[in-house]
Amino acid sequence: MPLQHLENAPLVEAIFELRFPGEPRVVTSLDAYYEEVREAFPQVFVPNAQSGLAPALQPWEFKNEAGSRWIAVSVNAFAFHVRDYVDYKDFKNQVLPLADRFCRQYRITGLTRVGTRYLNQILILRPPDKPIPLSNYLNMGFRLPEVIDVSALEDIHLQLAVRPAGTQLVLGLHYVAQPESLLLDLDCGVVDEVSSSSLASHLDTVHGCVEDAFAGLAAHQYMEYMKGETL
Repeated sequence: MPLQHLENAPLVEAIFELRFPGEPRVVTSLDAYYEEVREAFPQVFVPNAQSGLAPALQPWEFKNEAGSRWIAVSVNAFAFHVRDYVDYKDFKNQVLPLADRFCRQYRITGLTRVGTRYLNQILILRPPDKPIPLSNYLNMGFRLPEVIDVSALEDIHLQLAVRPAGTQLVLGLHYVAQPESLLLDLDCGVVDEVSSSSLASHLDTVHGCVEDAFAGLAAHQYMEYMKGETL
């Protein structure tokens, strides 16, 4: 699969997210859920105050000892972050019990979104003073006036949103100077007929959406590099 079992996989973080109408019980009895996950996630991080943002919308974070996996909870959202991604089976096996327990604890049935977000850091290899060889990494083209020469690309910040049936896919692509790379952000969510009783099915749907998008975007040369070949 594109996002796993690759020697040079670019995935740096995977995120699972639930969105729901604000539920005060999450804030007033957050300790009840924490007691259920304390052993695996013993570190507690309290959000700093942010101007213009209600405190209840700022997530508390419960992290594992290594800081590589954590739960983020606020009055209207639950998220699970993974920076030591192994494969989809491992991701799914950990996130579903955590999310199901959360929904049962706070009697959350009506969801507005179930989504996954995959952040990929694609390191750029190029000679000094040469343009970014976008086609070496991604199957992505632009129809622009001839005066705008995309082959001389020096920087890029792009975001697109499309809505396949029942889902929404947001693609972000950003140039990062240090280390020189392209940050490919793929975020897919189920937004129609979302139910907490169908989390496994929703997760399979959005994960498949992201993997299909990544597989279609990855240029052949870069796919071979991910498998261990020289770029």
